[in-house]
Amino acid sequence: MRQSIQQNTTLLAMLNRLNIWQIVRYLMVGLCAAFTHAVMAFVLFRLVLIDATLSNFGGFLSGAVVSYLGSYYFTFRRTDGHQRSLPRFALVWLIGIAINLGLFKTLLIRFGVPFEINVGLAIVLTPIAQYLMLRFWAFKK
Repeated sequence: MRQSIQQNTTLLAMLNRLNIWQIVRYLMVGLCAAFTHAVMAFVLFRLVLIDATLSNFGGFLSGAVVSYLGSYYFTFRRTDGHQRSLPRFALVWLIGIAINLGLFKTLLIRFGVPFEINVGLAIVLTPIAQYLMLRFWAFKK
C-alpha cells in the first residue's frame, strides 16, 4: 500500500514537472477555440449570408479571442494585465499562421506529401510550436 502511494506521488510530481496539466488545459482551450471558429463561420455564412472567405475569417477572429482569453486566464493563469500578453499572443498567432502555411506548401509542393497527411501534420505541428512560444515568451512569468 505504501509503495502504491509513493508511486502515485512520484507520478504526480513528474506530471507537474512536465506541466502536463497546462498542456491539457491548452488542448481544451484549443478545442473551444476551434469550435467557436467553426460555429461563427457557419452562422456568418449560412444565416447572415456573408461571403465564405469573410465568414471563415470572422470565425477565425472569434476563435482567436476565445484562444487568447482561455490561454490568459485558464491555460497560463495570468493576472498581470493584457498590455504585455496580448501583443505577444497576436504575434504568436501570426507566426503560427506562417508556420502552418509555409509547412503545408513546402510539404505539398516540394515533397509531394498527400493532402490529407499534410493537413494532419500542419494541425499537429503548428499548435505545438505555438504552445512553446506562448509558454516561454508570450505568457512567461
